[in-house]
Amino acid sequence: MKNIMEIKTLVGIDKKDILKVFNESFSDYFIPFQLSQEQLNLKMLADKTELNLSVGVFENENLIAFIFHGFDKIDNEKIIYNGGTGVIPEKRGSGLTKQMYQFILPILKENGIDKLQLEVITENIQAIKSYKNSGYKLERELVCYKGEINISNTNDRIEIKKLHNYNWNIMESYWDIYPTWQNSNNVLNELKSSTISFGAYLENQLVGYVIYNPSNNRILQIAVSKNFRQKKIASTLFRKIIETYTNSLSIINVDKSSKCINAFLEKIGFKKTLEQLEMKLHLA
Repeated sequence: MKNIMEIKTLVGIDKKDILKVFNESFSDYFIPFQLSQEQLNLKMLADKTELNLSVGVFENENLIAFIFHGFDKIDNEKIIYNGGTGVIPEKRGSGLTKQMYQFILPILKENGIDKLQLEVITENIQAIKSYKNSGYKLERELVCYKGEINISNTNDRIEIKKLHNYNWNIMESYWDIYPTWQNSNNVLNELKSSTISFGAYLENQLVGYVIYNPSNNRILQIAVSKNFRQKKIASTLFRKIIETYTNSLSIINVDKSSKCINAFLEKIGFKKTLEQLEMKLHLA
């Protein structure tokens, strides 16, 4: 029987079929992982995945490769986020990723997309090569951490209270580095009902905050006002998370260029699990 190959968007494709191919594709990954249907649905929601802008390769109508694309508008730019590229093991080495990009890029251009971005594990040389061949360029280096966190010093003058609303104008002014897609403001606004946020207050003034996901014990954002550094505010916020939830925490995609942030994380017990590259493809 002759194999019939087709490339098309993922609109109308059964989520069970997508899950099966997703798990098959990542079964032998650098850090192998498998998702349940609920976990995949949550991932696609968090990544703002749009199936009409995502793409798959079908062999005899069976899905064998895919690219998930999330969409958002940030600073008047239309941006696509690659939430996952997968090819089942026996179909690798056939240039399917490049073929999927050749199919989807004209559609993205028609939709006025300005740029695409993604993260890829530094050791995944084959994937990096494939992305470069599709036009992606290296933007920055990122570090992912996990660890048993130990806080010895905190600031008793700091009052920690739940944050019920995000004032991004103030909170962004605390940043030294910009978060990657999964930790970005727009995504965190979507996830607000399933995350926990604490603010650090000094004499009723917000001087720092932390946003935490209790479902995977991950710190999504933490920042301290530039006028109140070196006052153990971040340590006090971490202590609140530890006392309320757990000291076994993770944090992903920390900008490697920020020496002080990385040094602080390592000092309180975070261990580097892997490094990633953020890559972008400019269409405009």
